[in-house]
Amino acid sequence: MSSSTSPPLFSRDFLVVAASTLLFFAAFAMSIPVLPRYIVDELGRGEAVVGLVFGANALAAVLVRPMIGRIGDRRSRRTLLVGGSVLTALGLLAHVPADTVTLLVLARLVTGAGQAAVMVAATTLALDLSPLARRGEAASYIMVALQLGLGTGPLAGELVLARYSYDAVWVLSAVGALVCLATALGLSREPRRVVPDGRVKLIHPAGVRPGIVLGIGAIGFIGYLAFVPLFGAEVGLNQVGPLFLVCSGTIAVVRTVFARLPDRIGPVPGASVALLTMGVGLVAMGLWRTPVGLYTTTFVMATGSALLFPSLMLAATATVPEHERARAMATFTVFIDVTGAVGPSVLGILVALAGFSGAFVAAGMAAFLALLLLRLWLAPWLDRERARTGADVPGATG
Repeated sequence: MSSSTSPPLFSRDFLVVAASTLLFFAAFAMSIPVLPRYIVDELGRGEAVVGLVFGANALAAVLVRPMIGRIGDRRSRRTLLVGGSVLTALGLLAHVPADTVTLLVLARLVTGAGQAAVMVAATTLALDLSPLARRGEAASYIMVALQLGLGTGPLAGELVLARYSYDAVWVLSAVGALVCLATALGLSREPRRVVPDGRVKLIHPAGVRPGIVLGIGAIGFIGYLAFVPLFGAEVGLNQVGPLFLVCSGTIAVVRTVFARLPDRIGPVPGASVALLTMGVGLVAMGLWRTPVGLYTTTFVMATGSALLFPSLMLAATATVPEHERARAMATFTVFIDVTGAVGPSVLGILVALAGFSGAFVAAGMAAFLALLLLRLWLAPWLDRERARTGADVPGATG
């Protein structure tokens, strides 16, 4: 699965990875709109606990992500995809007996570890299976599959809950993760990589700066996933499944139509457009408190979100050899987990102090801060790395 052979982009294995990603995140996302309601209605807890439980999922990913990257480089990306599906299924099944916050947090810890493994495996395989000049496009398509899963999963979760029960949602989510496992087993065996001997650092430096910008910029999107079911009810939306579908559908369409944009204009310009659009959408979301406003600002925020990950992923992997790629991706994506672990809890406190409006406006300000860091801190570093390594990064940096 080496990119050095310049394989066609839409190979059989690439399509298997895309299908596995879609199935996995559709299964995982069934729990997203259901979980806050379970915490509030069944466990009798408030918004701060919602943030805590969502944060536990990301905390586990933070803790295991560095080791996941090493496994992906030393063994195989396929191992991560299969193992992550199994862990996620076990974590979702553990929701069934979770009748206390403690048990629910433990279940989310297991789920988060599995989700981290699948995320690193899918994104790294997208790079492995694509030509150099189309890596941003490959990442866009894999993230389209992810967003389609995130869009259809919540709608399915609400439908199952309305007709059956919370337990039915957890069980069907676990079954979906196992379907992803079966699909992932269809991947070709990877050739053995030549990995230099010696001590390997778990944190790859190439992923740090792009990851920090990604983590700060994604605060609003992660807060949106955690709190929009409650915010939607406050502004008059009883069902938010269609809202999730609009969000993920917008991201999927933008990433499909503009799949090659990050490759053509470069990681820094692409991420600049993304962060500016996300910041505007999130600030407007906090101020335009109507159902129409929520749908409109969701569209704006999602349009920016579509370009953020593929653009910054190019910056994180542009100068990295194949045998270090999983570690670079693990380091890069761990900052999403840090944001996921800390962001919902911080935003939950802001909701308690300033309401949903204040929380979403603050999230928009975080996107603008990420834009400043991108232009003043990440862009010069990327130029230096390109000059040092002689790496061919498609497009301009600034």
